[in-house]
Amino acid sequence: MYYKFRDFRNYKYTLDILLNQKSYSASFRNLNDNFEGQFFSDTSNEFLRYRLNQRNDQHLSICSFSKDYKSHLLWSHCADGHRGFVIGFDIDESKYDIAKVNYNGLSIFPHLPTKPEDLKAVFLNKLKDWSYEEEYRIITAKQEYVDIRIKKIIFGYETSTFDKEIITKLAKLIDSDIVIESYYE
Repeated sequence: MYYKFRDFRNYKYTLDILLNQKSYSASFRNLNDNFEGQFFSDTSNEFLRYRLNQRNDQHLSICSFSKDYKSHLLWSHCADGHRGFVIGFDIDESKYDIAKVNYNGLSIFPHLPTKPEDLKAVFLNKLKDWSYEEEYRIITAKQEYVDIRIKKIIFGYETSTFDKEIITKLAKLIDSDIVIESYYE
């Protein structure tokens, strides 16, 4: 199972995920790590840091999610300090190429990356500081939706009773088999 952390501030996007059982693959320019799209290359006998051109490479989009819903940092950063919730879901792995992010620093290339597999590799290496995310990604050629099947909703320990009731009712209308839990660890 994979997990996506949500807060209630951008409720339209959360409703889209819940009602349509899909997650958006956004342009890499919209991600929260300012090193996204950066890499090192030895094109002139010295390693230089480069960044993919945001205008020309805007076709690369990323749908990201985690394998861990117990990270207090993710709850804090992505679910409004435990006031939000986590959506647990499955993905048809025969339909999508799901890749695990490595946390061994930015990618290094002996040449400037131009092949699609090299461009994707730029987005599968992050600084060690981000390792708490245990992130997985689907990298797409354009901004599009990734089909998911929601299995579980996990509320943070600070989620209000009102928010729990609304999301629980909505989840049960969508699929009565969706498991509802609260996280108290």
